[in-house]
Amino acid sequence: MTFENEYGAFTIAEKGASLLMLRIGERDLIHDFGIDKYNWASGALMFPFPVRMSTGSIMQFGNTDYKWPINDLDHNAALHGFTPWVDFELSQHDQGISCTYEYDGSFDYYPFPCRLIISYTLQAKGFLLSARIKNRGSQSMPYHLGWHPYFKVDSGCVITPSPKFRLAKDEDSLPGKKVSFIEFDWNDEIDGAFFAQDICMENQNYQIHVSSCSEITQIFRPKNAPFIAIEPITGLGHKDFPWRVVAPNEYDEVSCSIRL
Repeated sequence: MTFENEYGAFTIAEKGASLLMLRIGERDLIHDFGIDKYNWASGALMFPFPVRMSTGSIMQFGNTDYKWPINDLDHNAALHGFTPWVDFELSQHDQGISCTYEYDGSFDYYPFPCRLIISYTLQAKGFLLSARIKNRGSQSMPYHLGWHPYFKVDSGCVITPSPKFRLAKDEDSLPGKKVSFIEFDWNDEIDGAFFAQDICMENQNYQIHVSSCSEITQIFRPKNAPFIAIEPITGLGHKDFPWRVVAPNEYDEVSCSIRL
């Protein structure tokens, strides 16, 4: 579904509530993966956890361990939750598109029925993602949420301000302890969780400001790729970023934005 107004246009897919195209003014910002877009989780909503869990595939909550299926074989981990591969119901409103998914709690590794409503809006102040997560079950529900847009980059790309800290990765590329960070090496792969809530990506002719929904942002770019994922996330299910918890019949709300 495509939405267009005086500020630009964007396209959302049913699968993963994925952002496939975003134009602000005359500038197209999103990399086009073509037929491979779903293999990259391009622009997808990630729930109930983004990136890789710090424990590989075990979601620890309360006194229970929920073992998720491993879908990242290279790192022996569960990756991106399940929403990048499910179909949302889309509807258009005055300023954008709403995406709704009703989860019945049928997975034994996530027995928490819930409703996700994702709203994408395009306004004078920029492009906004707002998420409302309703716990429809009878027990407290743990979650984290993330978003996976891939932006176009050119040879002059710079990220400012450079984060001062990141989460180190272990031998399986799982997030570990907080360590100092100096600068990005644009001649190598970039992949990690960085302590930065507001990031400015400067290309040769324009700047993109990405505002995350927590103090940490995941950044991923394969070596010399013409794109970069700047991923707003609420957390990692990591010991330093405990799960967000929604009580039965209550809801939580988070948001993030892109400005040109």
